Amino acid sequence: MRYSKEHKDQTRQRLLSASARHVKQHGFAASGVDALASAAGVTSGSLYKHFEGKSDLFACLIRADLQRTAERFARLPPGDTGAAEKAMAAYLSRHHLRHPQQGCPLPGLSAEVARADDAVRAAFDDGLREIHAQLQPVAGSSAKAWALINQSVGAVMLARAALDPALQRELLASARAEVHALFATDRVDR
Repeated sequence: MRYSKEHKDQTRQRLLSASARHVKQHGFAASGVDALASAAGVTSGSLYKHFEGKSDLFACLIRADLQRTAERFARLPPGDTGAAEKAMAAYLSRHHLRHPQQGCPLPGLSAEVARADDAVRAAFDDGLREIHAQLQPVAGSSAKAWALINQSVGAVMLARAALDPALQRELLASARAEVHALFATDRVDR
């Protein structure tokens, strides 16, 4: 049976979305092709009809998921530090900590990307640069945008790894305080 282009596109999107949620929660290296296909409700054979292999799927899902993150930050009005601070507080929240499958792939998948092939790493580089480009107008400078990314991703990574809930809260709170300080300094400079 032949499927329409629309059906094929929907299946591919479902594979990307479901695989992204799965790997952000379980890790990419630990997820076999069968588990990734099952997360999308398709067979592993179907996965291979849409992607050249597991690495191709990883590159595509990194590209798509980082694009979604960039789009969230693109909605921030340039120079609106209040909106930016609110967005960063959501990023540095217990919800994002507890639900990695719903959030940004940077905290959970960066270490796996570092061990991936060049196609995956190139998709990561492109996505990371786009997130930076979207944060730069609201952060006020390239360096501040990178600082926001570095600090926020690192805080979420460390908090997810920590066992003690008090330590988790402390890590997230300290990062939110530094984000607030960065934006407060920016308000004074303007």
